[in-house]
Amino acid sequence: MVNEEIIARQKALQKTPMLARIASIKDQLAAAGDEAQRLRHLPAWASNLMADIGIYRYVLPPELGGEDLRAREQIEIIEACSAIDGSVGWCVQISSEINGLVIRQMRPDLAKTIFDDWYALVCSGLGPPNGPNPGRTCKRDGDGWRVTYQGSFASGSPNATWNYLMAAMVTDEATGKPAEASFMFPKGEFEVVDTWDVSGMRGSGSHDVRMVNQYVPPEHLLPARSLAPSELYANPTYRNPTHAIYNKAAVALGVCRGAIDNFIALAMGKVPWGLSTSLKDQAVVQYRVGEAQAKLMAVRAFVMDTQDKLEAHLGPLPRDGGRLVPEWEYFWPALLACAHAAQTCREVVSMINNTAATTGCRMDSPLERQLRDAQQAANHALISYRHYENIGKTFFGHEPADSYKVLIQPV
Repeated sequence: MVNEEIIARQKALQKTPMLARIASIKDQLAAAGDEAQRLRHLPAWASNLMADIGIYRYVLPPELGGEDLRAREQIEIIEACSAIDGSVGWCVQISSEINGLVIRQMRPDLAKTIFDDWYALVCSGLGPPNGPNPGRTCKRDGDGWRVTYQGSFASGSPNATWNYLMAAMVTDEATGKPAEASFMFPKGEFEVVDTWDVSGMRGSGSHDVRMVNQYVPPEHLLPARSLAPSELYANPTYRNPTHAIYNKAAVALGVCRGAIDNFIALAMGKVPWGLSTSLKDQAVVQYRVGEAQAKLMAVRAFVMDTQDKLEAHLGPLPRDGGRLVPEWEYFWPALLACAHAAQTCREVVSMINNTAATTGCRMDSPLERQLRDAQQAANHALISYRHYENIGKTFFGHEPADSYKVLIQPV
């Protein structure tokens, strides 16, 4: 258990629902999103403000100063933040998510070390390195390891206090095989390499992280399968194989909701050039907004329904009669729902932007940023269009992809 001050602070915060806490700092989060566009990462003051209301700890169990929320509540939080700004929402999902994922197989003493800091924020760059890099190797050094590595997509890395590295990402020099451990690096033992210069999710700070011949002591090691389903905590989220997947879908849902709401506000007053009637009074605009609302609500319901069923199927811990991993029949619909949500939201936001015409292209329009962010969210490998084929082929007797199978394998 973390120190009593952390526990007491979290209990005090929980007297106010998280969505109300987010609403109370909505203007600051919007300003943070604007600043993040210039910085290409979330400003430190905003990250701290978000931590102040417990936004990075809501997935953690109570003994680690968290709120122990399940998938549905997590999605609602990420949606709310993403509707304000996509990059802000992305940082919320990735940081809360990784904080929750890394504890699955983590020893209690290391968990206490990390989360005794109220502002604990774990990043992880597991993508291909950008540009020159030192390699991806490791070697034993006494009871610890020495690691050389560079990886991309470490969202939130400029504000991170720890970096997580999965065993499969590095090769043991002695065996030529993946490492036999995963690694945690505290701030100061990993370098953030400025490589994130994109359009969509521009403010997410998804730079590369680099370690060169960095020693990792035994107390900072995790098992090789460090994200395997956990038997340490009762919340089925820690056994939910789609945790990192529904988080990404939640960002897409939030960006889409924000775009629809922003367009409605625009249409209430805009009279397009060359026309005499406002957008709100044009039949085609009314039609498109109705269609957009229906599509968003449908894909959102699909995500929520499949997550509710998946976590109910997992139930309590195996020792109490529940399941460690889900059956395929509960897993694939949750996967499909998340990919479908991202791809549909991308289409809806594009339609909304098109309906706004030139106004939606202006750099000072929230619709312009939301168009970029919806596209980028849908590009993420975990919710990309490729999952239609990967899941679709299983209906014809083909085996599920290995990347799916590994997610539902016990330790």
